[in-house]
Formats: sequence, C-alpha cells, structure tokens
Amino acid sequence: MQTEDHVNDSPASLAILIVDDIPENIMLLEDVLGELNYTTHGAANGLQALSVLDDIPIDLIIADAMMPKMDGFQLCKSVKNNPKLSSIPFIIYSSDYIDEEDKDLAKTIGADRYVVKTGGTESLILAVSELLNIADPKIKFDPNQQVLPLDDHSFLERHYKLLNKKLEEKMQNLEVYSMQLLKKNEQLVRSEERYRLLFEKASIAIFMLDASGRKLINANPYAVNLLGYTKEELLANKNLLFADYEDGDETIVEPGFSGEMNIRTKEGKVICLESDANVIEVDNQQQILLFSRDITERKMMVEKLYQSEKLSMLGTIAAGIAHEVRNPLAGIKLNLQFLESKHPDFVDLDVLQLAIKGAQHIEKVVENTLNIARSTVPDVRIVSVNDIVSQAVSLLMLTVHKKNIGLDTKIQNDLPSVKIDGKQVLQVVLNILRNAIEATPSGGEIFVATFMEDQSETELKPRLICSIRDTGVGISDEYLKAAFELFKTTKISGTGLGLSLSRRIMQQHGGDIAITKPQTGGTEIKLYFPLSL
Repeated sequence: MQTEDHVNDSPASLAILIVDDIPENIMLLEDVLGELNYTTHGAANGLQALSVLDDIPIDLIIADAMMPKMDGFQLCKSVKNNPKLSSIPFIIYSSDYIDEEDKDLAKTIGADRYVVKTGGTESLILAVSELLNIADPKIKFDPNQQVLPLDDHSFLERHYKLLNKKLEEKMQNLEVYSMQLLKKNEQLVRSEERYRLLFEKASIAIFMLDASGRKLINANPYAVNLLGYTKEELLANKNLLFADYEDGDETIVEPGFSGEMNIRTKEGKVICLESDANVIEVDNQQQILLFSRDITERKMMVEKLYQSEKLSMLGTIAAGIAHEVRNPLAGIKLNLQFLESKHPDFVDLDVLQLAIKGAQHIEKVVENTLNIARSTVPDVRIVSVNDIVSQAVSLLMLTVHKKNIGLDTKIQNDLPSVKIDGKQVLQVVLNILRNAIEATPSGGEIFVATFMEDQSETELKPRLICSIRDTGVGISDEYLKAAFELFKTTKISGTGLGLSLSRRIMQQHGGDIAITKPQTGGTEIKLYFPLSL
C-alpha cells in the first residue's frame, strides 16, 4: 500500500499492478518496468485486479481502458471508491479511448493519468515516475483542473454512452473490414477461376508433380488426351511414363529442367515433349509445374527436311558421277567382259569375274543414286495395286524357286483403284520383294497381301495397304530407327539407297511406307496408298 513517505522508497520496493487482457502487453510492461527495478504483478481484467489488491500491497496501478468483465474505467471507479485503495495512483493506458471526452471521464472518476499507447512506453514511464514521487498522493491532476467526482448513476450513464460509442466505431470498422474481406474473397475467387480456366483450357500439356519431382499429382485435359488415358488412369500410374521407364525405376523431374523428354502413350506410341519445369507454392507446399509441348511431328518434319537436304546434295553429287564415273565405268565393264569371253581358260579367271561383279555393283550404285537425284514427276493414272503386285511376284518367282522359299499371296478382290505411276510403284514393290528374298533363308516363307486399312485403327480416311512380310532374322532396333536414311544398309553388297528411293516415291504419291517387327519374327513392310477421289 502506498504511504505518504513512499517518496523516499527505492523503486525496488515499489509494486506496480498491470491490468490488461492481452498477455503480450503485460509482458512488455513487465520487461520495461523490471529494468527500472519495479516489482510488477499482472491481471487480465478488473475483477482479477481487485483480487490482487486484496492480497498484495500495490503502490501504483496501470490499467487498459477496454477489457472484458470489468474495464479500466470501472476498475478505477471501484478503487477510488474504496477508502483502503483510493490513495493508490491510477493510470489508464489506452489505444482505443483517445478522445477528449474519454480523458474527461477518466478525470471525473479519479484517474491520476490518462496515457495513450500510441505515444510509446516513454510517456507511461514518465507518468509512473511522476506519480511515485508526488509528496501528496491525494493530488492527482493539476489542482486548477480538478472536477467533482461522479456519482454511480452519472458514471454508468457516461460509461454506457462511451461504450456504446466505441461499439459503434468497432461495428463500423468491422463493417469496413467485412466489405474489404468480401472484396478480397471475390478477387480471390476470380483469380482462382482464371487460373483454373488457364489450366483446363490450355493448348499445351500441364503436369503437376510433388516437390520431389516423382509423384504425379494432377494433369490438365490436354495432357490427358495427349497421352490417351483417362485422368483417373493417368494419376493411378503415380508418375510420368517415360519411354525408357521400367518397373522399379524412379522417374524424377528436377526444378528448372528445360529440354526434351520421351513419354509413352497408352497405345504404346512414343512422343517427344519439349518441357519446362518450374516450382510453385500451393497451400504452403512446394510443387513442380511441368509445361510440355508435343514436338513429335516437328521433329519428323526436321528429319524430313534433313533427308531432303541430303537428297539435294546427292543430286549435285549424282550429276558429277554421271559425267565423271558412269561412262568410264561402262568402258571398264565392257573390257572386262570382253577379256572374260576372249580368254575362258585364263588362270585367274575368278579374279576377273570378281572385278566384273565389282564394276556391276558400282554401276548399280550410280544408277540408284541417279534415280534418287532425278525429280521426275509421276505419270499418275488410275491403276490397280493388285495388278502391280501380281506383276512383281511373277518377275521374281524364278528367284524365289531357286532359293527354295515359299511365297504366300493373299490378294483381296474388289479393292478400289488408286491414282499412281504404275512403273514407279512397281519399282518400289520389286525392291521390297528383293530385300525380303535376300533376308529369308532357304525353307523360309514370304507373305504378300493387299487389303483395306481397318478404319477402327485410324481417325483418317482408310487407305489401301500392300504388306510384304518375310521370315528372316529380322531387323535390329538400331537400324529400324534409321532405315530410310541414305546409305544405311544391313547387306554386304547393298547400296543403302533402295528404301530411301522407295519412300520418296511413296510420298510423291501421297502415300507412305512403314517398317515393323512382327512378334512372329522377320520383318514386315507396309505400303500405304491413298484412295482416288
């Protein structure tokens, strides 16, 4: 309890009661006043403060103006109305009640100081120092500014008016905050909808993975359609199906990745995606967003352009070959053949014959090279593919019998005619058949068939197909990828030009050629012909 001679007390012997419903505010003042060697006690509201005052001698009270159960004004009036406590200096410390009428109410109920929190703790410390060093504790304010104390009814009336005013202010602030929050929510909903539409309607594939880059979390409709799965099937795989993925392997997409990746579709087709990976934060968790563009067709076009450039370069080379090699080569071959016929008993006749075969091989390379280099426009007419296939089979039947190979032909009747250059296509069929005969061992079999493409296997208009399948050793995966490149061959005596020439002829007719490895072994080559209008 404060006494009249407390002015001589040291701060360490003075006890201050801090009343505030916010624990952090109490802790702050305890730290500040503790450094000045004051003893502090805390209470969360006016009722707790009265309980502390009954048990502990207190030299000064600091109370927040607004508190639940009993606020600072009510506590101050209770203290000043209690003869045992009325001499204790009382400071109301507020950040809400800062109007003059608030300060005036504090004066009328006997508050010694009214300190605004926005002024910082310096003004509060000054008020504490002044009050605890006043010789006459009954003097609270400047005597010239003394006002008569309020009776209970007047205090309740003014206190109610004050509370009602503050409540209205709080309600107005709450209404403004509510409107701001509603506006923010509307903006957030619009933003989420905008990003959702971008994700759903994007014309590129978007994959969302976890922070490790292993688990697939989400994919947009474009990505789902691109890979041929339903969304549930794709997410059930838990990761992206890389073309070289095997069970047990971990596929990882690292943040910042930028480059190409090969993905396998549901149908088993491998497509090339140009992708960029970026880290985003969703619900306070990092995830990886992978943007991917299908560049499979573009890569094919680049490859075709590369082949076209090769053919263009080959045309220049072929012109030189025609002038510099073809005529001298013909003379060499004729002279060698003349020597062979003139001297049938020549001791090294086999060497001579080997030279003749070498010259013939060179002549064949030159001829094929010139065929590729020539940009002959096809002489297109309405032709039956069945007739061309039958003609090619007849021309090579003798070779088939000599090698003891079976030839099974299944020519489908009533196939529609197509617009093609019969001579050029015959050259293609003969080339493919010769390759099949050379690849098939004695006792093997070759299957030749013509039929219409199954419309359920393609979204395009069905095409007429000529299939030639052998039962040879098959084709390696490495060669299969580069089968149509110039000078690529698996045969010792091959030129590596036949398939390139065949593909060029088919594409000039609006068709195509494909090489596959049947499960039964060997190699199958299909020629695709577009139907005539």
